Amino acid sequence: MTGNDHRSSDQNSHDSPTDPHDPFTVPADVTEPVVVVPITVWRLDDRDGDQPATDAGAGFASRLARRLVLTYTRQGETVVDFDADRHLRDATTAASRSYLAIARPGELPDLDTITDPVSLVIVRWPRQNPTRTAASVADLFTACRLIMNADTCAIAAVSSAEPGQPGTVYAEHLAQLLPAAQAAGLTHVLQIVAVNGPGTGDQFLYYATRAEADAARSNDQNIPDGPTYHIDLLVFTADQSRHD
Repeated sequence: MTGNDHRSSDQNSHDSPTDPHDPFTVPADVTEPVVVVPITVWRLDDRDGDQPATDAGAGFASRLARRLVLTYTRQGETVVDFDADRHLRDATTAASRSYLAIARPGELPDLDTITDPVSLVIVRWPRQNPTRTAASVADLFTACRLIMNADTCAIAAVSSAEPGQPGTVYAEHLAQLLPAAQAAGLTHVLQIVAVNGPGTGDQFLYYATRAEADAARSNDQNIPDGPTYHIDLLVFTADQSRHD
């Protein structure tokens, strides 16, 4: 679940300030025709003694996976992973949660086989399969929606190119993802910008401005021992106007 390489406390989620059901007031000066959601910046200390030093970004990926599991799940709940990410699997099992990897969205297992409630669904974007049509994006979010209930969060972990660099930038990913999620009955409730910190412990900036989020993504963190990484996490809940 490692984000881009720029190269230039255990807390319960349902009580934390990143709770996706927290109210958010849209600033009066926002005039863009988009849904404005709260933004949180997670600066995660990426020093992790359990990860091989040669595995670039593994410390950040491991710590991010643990933070997601501890924030969005409780013991006795299930994490569903559409990418079989080893960091997420290890974090889930270490925290005594159930873990289920689904290889293909179109091949969902019988939901009756999931005995523990599903509290977190994770998908990575872009997909490893380079063929990404509007239909395939819709199928991905529809598969997520089938697993979700009122207490489930689905998170799209989005890796983007920096402006001016080769690849797809964040805004272009959003233009593809958000309409597909909405069509599948998902509501975008939170954006988390996760970046690796300078080795001084985890730091969290709640209700960050867009400028603060952009600054966090950029290579301005003074990481002395290696590259910086970032990934955008789009948090969705199930649209309760639809019948489950």
